[in-house]
Amino acid sequence: MVPSSVGVLNKISAILAVLEKGPTCLPEVVSETGLKRPTVRRLVLAMQDLGLAEADHQGQFIAGPRLIRLAMAAHRAIADLELRQELGKLRAITGVRSVRLERRCGDQRICIAEDLRLKSAASDRNPARAAAIVEDPVSRVFLAWRGLSQGHEARSDAAACSAIRCRGWVQGADEGGLVLAVAVRGRDGELAAVLSLSSPFQRARREASYSREVITAAMEAAARISHRIRDKEATSLVKGVEDRAQRAGPRSVE
Repeated sequence: MVPSSVGVLNKISAILAVLEKGPTCLPEVVSETGLKRPTVRRLVLAMQDLGLAEADHQGQFIAGPRLIRLAMAAHRAIADLELRQELGKLRAITGVRSVRLERRCGDQRICIAEDLRLKSAASDRNPARAAAIVEDPVSRVFLAWRGLSQGHEARSDAAACSAIRCRGWVQGADEGGLVLAVAVRGRDGELAAVLSLSSPFQRARREASYSREVITAAMEAAARISHRIRDKEATSLVKGVEDRAQRAGPRSVE
């Protein structure tokens, strides 16, 4: 590991490198880091105050709960970056105007990521903006899963909803042009999000549809995004970590 220009950070980094290997006692930290015992004792106490280290029931030192939170934050940041890159790659391959990823919140849908061909003052779309669920293609995908999750759906709509769930996508028009909406599936086949591609209508072909190549590319991207979302949600299963970090106070270092 290349040392930094800040000595105290180098010392803390050396201690963390020892804790990475598993539970360890103070003499072992001193031996492996080459630091003086008073220095190690002072830094370990400070690291306990910050939740970067703690002592187990045998009195050995282990990595602290705050490191878990930092690792989770780093994982989410990387996942968000990879998601934006996925949308950008899909837009570049398909040549569409925009690619969006939306999730449902109650009776609204919220855009959590978006890639546009170009930014303009005419576009007021905000990745965090909420929109009501209506009958455009994206909403039709949301509604296809809502009836199933609620255990009922109108008989006249049952066949259409079943077809959307089976196919995994639907295309049609909204006020902005032609839209392809693809289901992003979560655990056990539930709907995790909707991936949508949007392009303006061509003047001579207002009833145009997306090619099989574009639909296939969107379906493959949705499958990759599904894995990313599941991985991201898995990090949220670690609960109570922040409370433990707040409770982690100074402990005796012999």
